[in-house]
Amino acid sequence: MPYLGKEPVRGQNRELDDISGSFNGGNTAFTMQVGGINTSAGSANQCFISVGGVMQNPGTDFTVASSTLTFTTPPASGLDFWGLIQGDSVNINTPADASVSGSKLTNPLDLPDNHKIRFGTGNDLNIYHNGTDSYIDNVTGAILLRTNNTETAIKCFANAQVELYHDAVKKLETASGGISLTGGAACNITALSDGATITIDMATSLHHSVTLGGNRAFAAPTNQVVGQSGSIFITQDGTGSRTASWNAAFKWAGGTAPTLTTTAAAVDRIDYLIKSSNVIHAVATLDVK
Repeated sequence: MPYLGKEPVRGQNRELDDISGSFNGGNTAFTMQVGGINTSAGSANQCFISVGGVMQNPGTDFTVASSTLTFTTPPASGLDFWGLIQGDSVNINTPADASVSGSKLTNPLDLPDNHKIRFGTGNDLNIYHNGTDSYIDNVTGAILLRTNNTETAIKCFANAQVELYHDAVKKLETASGGISLTGGAACNITALSDGATITIDMATSLHHSVTLGGNRAFAAPTNQVVGQSGSIFITQDGTGSRTASWNAAFKWAGGTAPTLTTTAAAVDRIDYLIKSSNVIHAVATLDVK
């Protein structure tokens, strides 16, 4: 409906606490309170202020800044006061579509546990943390992790394969029966520490090497994993004539461990496969040149 004069602001009207007790003819600035609690107004035009029974002109006789009311002329002692803030001090507008940039959001943007960020018209993608684990839930199509905006690095399909790529070329794919590999597979050769007793840590590599500086005993390897296989490269030092004994975990053809080549700098290779815990099938290829 139309109004004569200033249109009321929507919201709760708040009558200000009496500040006349602080009038002394010298002070111009006073704190606006409602029920003893500081309050503020959006502008002077939102306030009705009466001093000594005379309505004050906003912007001319007084101004407001946050919770401070400032008079142009100091109110004299003995004058009464009445004040009212009309409506709320907050203007609420609806931003236009695509008008809110990232710089207008809090940084970092914190969400509590189980609060989701959802993408897609049908809420196709959800990202959240449940207090224990983090989730990326997708219900439509595949999940693609890309670099350079174009190169696929990982592609995940529902109820099907996961694919790994190198330079946008697929190299590894999971399958119902295992994995499918495109190209070669390489594993590092880990140098063992030479000593009277040599203990191989199977978690460090599939392949191992050592140069013998004396007669050695190979202990049962640690971190054995059933199905792991690889090679152990044994080199004689410059003196040669070094021997090796083997823990019972190593199983040899006919039950007899091989005798190493004792020529200086000679190389023997032991190929192994872990069948079960402390059951390691081993085959020696001697004096490899």
